[in-house]
Amino acid sequence: MKQTDPLLHLDAVPLFLRDMPKAELHVHIEGTIEGEKVIELADRNGVELPYKSAADVRALQSKSLKNPHNNLANFLRCLDISRSVLKRGEDFYDIAMAFFRRCHAQNVVYLEVMFDPQQAIRGGVSFCEHFEALLQAGRDAEADYGLRVQWIMTMQRDHPVEDALQTLKNADPWRQHIAGVGLDNFETPGFPRMFLPFYAAARERGYRLSSHCDVNQPDSLTHIHDCITLLGVERIDHGLNTALDATLLELVKERRIALTGCPTFMQSQGSPAADRLNMIKTLLEAGVRISINTDDPAQFASGYLCHTLAQAQIHAGFSDAQMLRLMENAFCSTWLPEPDKRDYLAALEAHNRKFVTENASRHIDGAENRDP
Repeated sequence: MKQTDPLLHLDAVPLFLRDMPKAELHVHIEGTIEGEKVIELADRNGVELPYKSAADVRALQSKSLKNPHNNLANFLRCLDISRSVLKRGEDFYDIAMAFFRRCHAQNVVYLEVMFDPQQAIRGGVSFCEHFEALLQAGRDAEADYGLRVQWIMTMQRDHPVEDALQTLKNADPWRQHIAGVGLDNFETPGFPRMFLPFYAAARERGYRLSSHCDVNQPDSLTHIHDCITLLGVERIDHGLNTALDATLLELVKERRIALTGCPTFMQSQGSPAADRLNMIKTLLEAGVRISINTDDPAQFASGYLCHTLAQAQIHAGFSDAQMLRLMENAFCSTWLPEPDKRDYLAALEAHNRKFVTENASRHIDGAENRDP
């Protein structure tokens, strides 16, 4: 569908954001499939869709949206339709490379990308075929674009923990290529306690640990608390409701838990939900390690990282200094060795110094050229 928002064009994104070296920590590879690719893969694999054209992909999601801010269930139903076209390893390679090309164009230099092996297996793609295709795409992205990619294996918390444990075992031959594990999909009430065995097994294998705690879901605050205290996660994906509880906010700060916020919005909304932006701002000002990410960029009108950052800055009124701090938080939250983090942070600071120097120079030049 044709997008009318000028921020979907890179030349309309502020230079400070566009040229900034960027990291993204919360993005699902299955949520990066653009509408044209959905139709192409459906034709290639003989999958029938409720879409007649690529223009219908986002339109169906927005049309059936009941709560325009936080309808997780509707979003996931629509996402399932799109990811149903992924039937072989080649499909996963193609969508990953298309995404990495977009990231390179937006000066994203580092990614931690989530992949869903349970969904792939149910679609008829073995773990081996699925993940080997993604691994190759990551290698090619580094060779072609200098883009560094790490992979996060997510399990679906609305499916039995036994399925997650079996998938974890299936992944053992590829352990060295998977940075961490997490949970996503429908937010089943009380899910942290249900998945204690999975996290124990993942911890034994040396995985880094995260979990989704989606925004404004039932028992959201309890889920965030239990993911930290019972599961021992070091990162909460979303987790924005932390801003609503002073005690929980202090726990997040004390444990140095990273939060990967996503101020996404649907095509019918036109701008990020104010409650998400307010919570992100509250968390940032409180000193929480909060970053901004895209989640499922092809499914949302908020688009890819440059666009998401630009929309957040405009609608929340973030200063350039605050945008810089959000990106510093992202690099600090990565699952990288400390020396690598320092290198990325140095590049980010160099970008900031260059921008400040050039702005000062333009200001001086402008003053000198004005009539006395």
